[in-house]
Amino acid sequence: MASRSSQITSTQPRLHGACILPGHILVNERFHGSEIVKALQESHVTVQVDDCMGVLDFHPSLEVGVVYLTEADLVAGGDSYKSKLLKLAKASFRKVVLAEKTSLSSQYFYDLQKFIVIERGLALLPVTSPTEAGKILAQMVFLESKPQNNPYRIKVKPTPTDQALLTTLQTVPGLGQRKAMALLAKFNSIEQISKASFASLATVVGKANAQQLKDFFHQQQRM
Repeated sequence: MASRSSQITSTQPRLHGACILPGHILVNERFHGSEIVKALQESHVTVQVDDCMGVLDFHPSLEVGVVYLTEADLVAGGDSYKSKLLKLAKASFRKVVLAEKTSLSSQYFYDLQKFIVIERGLALLPVTSPTEAGKILAQMVFLESKPQNNPYRIKVKPTPTDQALLTTLQTVPGLGQRKAMALLAKFNSIEQISKASFASLATVVGKANAQQLKDFFHQQQRM
């Protein structure tokens, strides 16, 4: 018999007044039986399935809402996901977007980053597969019960080290974790980094990396 931690249960989640217990995750009904759910079960997370989650795909806790974008969503273009993310941006809880970055979808990833991180200020985590997405969601579930150690909590701090922002910034060629953290410490957000002058960037990461950053953020204008 399956253990309680690996069972799928139904629920009537209404985020106003609902309760998601530690070790549980609320999952949009369309993911029932998916590779993501299998990965969650293997990580001993109790999956609660619901068919009334609106634009949300996952709730690791009442304070965090997650939208999952597939390879097909990215290839289809912005129209397929922008309206969904605009609705997500209005929510009061913390928001995270998981997106499949594969050999097929990588060419569309810059547009996604620009829209999600720079224009909307949401957290973006690239994943290579549904299985990896499930493991990341499982980490979120467990970390939500330990808020002091939770890198997915986006707070305004003098030295922000939010893992989602670091992950996004490190997609710039040649930029490692240490320089990414130094940039966030100085400029506070990816949006401010994108607007910074070459000279101010160079004082933090050097001229070579400063040029990589300028190329990265202005790629579309140069095309």
